[in-house]
Amino acid sequence: MQSKKVIQIIDDDPDFLSSLKVTLESAGYAVRAAGNGAEGIKLFMEQTPDLVICDIMMEKIDTGIRLVREIRDKNKKVPIYLLSDIGRLTATNIDIFELGCNGTFQKPFDPEELLRVVRQNFGK
Repeated sequence: MQSKKVIQIIDDDPDFLSSLKVTLESAGYAVRAAGNGAEGIKLFMEQTPDLVICDIMMEKIDTGIRLVREIRDKNKKVPIYLLSDIGRLTATNIDIFELGCNGTFQKPFDPEELLRVVRQNFGK
């Protein structure tokens, strides 16, 4: 029997985190959730997930960016997707691919699009 793919989600909005978690779990994924950057890196170090979805702006404006850099320093392979609303992503003026991200999801997210992209990462 194949084990569930583990997706780590990091966002400081508890309602959004809960919604994202329910969407992913209902599609059969194991989800580990963190409500801030420090908790996110701790979870990542405890067990490397199969995919990471991280809010770009959490406690501080650059928390998501710093978290992605820290994850990339430790693991170059795990797919990472940033969450953002379009205004915030534009305001940060960053190249997500140069940062090492695989893509972005816009808030509010479209559950079907999110699951389509996640499945693509696992060859389904």
